[in-house]
Amino acid sequence: MRIGLAGVGRIGAEHARALHSHPDVDELVITDVDAGRAARLAEELGVERVEGTDALLAAGIDAFVIAAATDAHADLIVAGVDAGLPVFCEKP
Repeated sequence: MRIGLAGVGRIGAEHARALHSHPDVDELVITDVDAGRAARLAEELGVERVEGTDALLAAGIDAFVIAAATDAHADLIVAGVDAGLPVFCEKP
C-alpha cells in the first residue's frame, strides 16, 4: 500500500515512523508546509517527499493521512475525499 502523509511536525513524524515500519505499507510519501522539515524526515526514513498537498494527492497514493495543523484539517479532508481516497485525520 502507498500512503500519503500531510504534516510531519512532532505528531506527524511519529505517524511517519509508524507507517514506514508497518508491514502493509510498501511506500510512504510525505509533505509539509515546512519543506526543510519534510526533506530531513524523508532523508532520515528513506521515503519520498513531494511539494504540497496537490502533488501528494496526485502521487498515486492509496490512502491519505492528515497530521497537519488543526486549521488545515477541514480543507485537507475535503481534498482527500474529493480525490476518492480513504482519509485518516489526526484529531486536534
